[in-house]
Amino acid sequence: MYRWLGAFVLSTLMASFVQAAPSDERLKRLPEKHRLWLEEEVTYIITKAEREVFLSLETEQEWEAFIDAFWRKRDNNPTTEENEYREEHNQRLAYVNQFLGRDTFRPGWMTDRGRFYILLGPPVERSDYSGYDEIYPTELWFYNDPELKRFGLPPFFYLLFFRRGGMGELELYSPAMDGPQKLLSAYQTRGYEPRIEIERAYKQLYRASPELAHASLSFRTDEGDIAQFSAPSFGTIALLDQISAAPFRGLDTSYAEFFDVHKGLVESEYHFNFVPSWGATHVLAGPGETFYLHWMIEVDPKNISLVRDEEGGIYSTVFIVSAEVVPRDEPDRTLVELRRESFVNFTEAQAETGTRKPFTYSGMIPVAPGSYDVRVTLRNRACPGRDESECRKSYTLLESSVDVPTWQTSEPRLSEIVLAYRAERPGGEPVYRPYRFGSLQLLPNPRRTYAIGESAVAMADVLNDRPGDRVRFRIVRREDPGQIRLEKLVPVETFRLEPLVQELSLEGFVGGRYRLVVDLLDPQGAVLDTRASDFDVSPRTSVARPSVQVFWPMIFPEVPGLLEITLGKQYLNLGEKEKARELFEASVAASPQMGSARESLASLLLEEGDTVRVVELLEPVYQQVPDRYEVLVLLGEAYVKQENYSKASELLEKAGALRQLDARYLSFLAVSHYQLGHRERARELLERSLSLQPDQPQVKELLEKLKSD
Repeated sequence: MYRWLGAFVLSTLMASFVQAAPSDERLKRLPEKHRLWLEEEVTYIITKAEREVFLSLETEQEWEAFIDAFWRKRDNNPTTEENEYREEHNQRLAYVNQFLGRDTFRPGWMTDRGRFYILLGPPVERSDYSGYDEIYPTELWFYNDPELKRFGLPPFFYLLFFRRGGMGELELYSPAMDGPQKLLSAYQTRGYEPRIEIERAYKQLYRASPELAHASLSFRTDEGDIAQFSAPSFGTIALLDQISAAPFRGLDTSYAEFFDVHKGLVESEYHFNFVPSWGATHVLAGPGETFYLHWMIEVDPKNISLVRDEEGGIYSTVFIVSAEVVPRDEPDRTLVELRRESFVNFTEAQAETGTRKPFTYSGMIPVAPGSYDVRVTLRNRACPGRDESECRKSYTLLESSVDVPTWQTSEPRLSEIVLAYRAERPGGEPVYRPYRFGSLQLLPNPRRTYAIGESAVAMADVLNDRPGDRVRFRIVRREDPGQIRLEKLVPVETFRLEPLVQELSLEGFVGGRYRLVVDLLDPQGAVLDTRASDFDVSPRTSVARPSVQVFWPMIFPEVPGLLEITLGKQYLNLGEKEKARELFEASVAASPQMGSARESLASLLLEEGDTVRVVELLEPVYQQVPDRYEVLVLLGEAYVKQENYSKASELLEKAGALRQLDARYLSFLAVSHYQLGHRERARELLERSLSLQPDQPQVKELLEKLKSD
């Protein structure tokens, strides 16, 4: 039974070493160089998930991007230009193909010796027993490398290869499937029970080589005594399993696992450069009786790339952030779509600290009431030179669902709870920024994890409070909500200018799962509103905290009219034109010089036919900025409708020189030239308009009229 069980386990294990070719056509359609890369170059070191993704790719750019990411994820020392892991692997592959396939009809990488050489590198010692008459040609490899511990392997072990029956190529010997008898060329069985036969063969091998005899029972140097004569070496089976898994130990393959999920969200050059992160979103009350969406992404330092300016001693990088907010029940409609590129410089001291502690990137945007899905994409790009291939690129995502309430001033209520690492007062003028409220700056804890003995910082904004209201903070065990570990009661009136922030000591807490419950109480102790937030206490005594913070520089409260136009565009995206127009009017009134507010209002007025007001709004902007496309086309359309064709053609021709006109504005320009008697130019413009949008009956009619005249 032991012999059968050992054979079954080992045969199953060895089958996992070689990646089986898929039964579908995906492998056949790969270009030859990419098929060879998958089947020969990396067959023993690629995970199943990575292989599946590679086979699902369709373009040369995707295959090359995947291969680049594959090797980069395995780079032992990303700070150097060379990829030492890839170079070592290629050297091993070249060696086995040159030397270990000579006695077979197969390339060296396909042999048993080639497979293990690729996985482990050269043994520290290799003994050849091909000159022994009583032993079949045999090769014993001895590994003695403490570095192998990091792959989950013992520092000392054997591998044994032999020619089965004295013929064929050297195969991996199995203590469980073969036994020492199979190594002896003239061994004669006497019909004893298996244990006795194994012991007899073992003693015969021992006379030739004690090490060979030991390896015939187990590849583990800490196994192989006389007890092994009656049972298979499960230590050997476990060892071979560990060897096959060694290339994947500690390997982050999320770049491949998230490819199908994130495909289409980022540019192709970022596809296989996903890095994990932690994120948080909070809807909090802000200036202008508006709720703001605050968000934060925290990234481990190993996943942020920096470039050093050798002359100035400055480290730099680029963050490209895009934020998208869509109504939850209308995913095809976009409420907010923003993109910003930030060039960030660090001093040498900041960069040194940043290589040990996480980075954070945070931002905020005002949001109209509703229920939304939020996606924030953070791209990191660091280029040491002009060669694009040398750029290090990565991206991460924050996805969340939020509910933004309607602003009201009657019922007392609490905001969302923000769990933070710490609260600071950085000085300077009080401002409203991402997670900054006046002079108070919070550093949120998106991981929701604290170390034993730390203090948790909690913020809860109180809206529409009344005299005598209080806020109660309680921490309970999630498994036992009735067990209160901490309780604190705070009067609200002491926190009028800023949100209520409390430092809650976790001294004496043990590792586990906890819940913070915040209650808003009236003077009699009745609960007016309740919020809760879960967090964990780690058994560790310390947790890495961010040291470098980068902010999305949106300064809504300080720029007159910016809040109104931002919300106006959101209401316009929601189809609420009346509300949008009201806000655009307010933006123009608050900041008459803001051209974008005038453009947004003018666009709505054009739909209503108020061309006089459009001209009043945009002519001053045109005089100041004569080459802005949006102003030129809107003003040009207004003049067409006022039958001022000379002015309209002048403006639309200028717009066409800046950017290709769409079918609609080509038609407006064509009408202007037609009315001015420029028939050939009008005909050319009408034909271009129809080529872009064939379904335009009035344009076709005018073109036919021109051709018939």
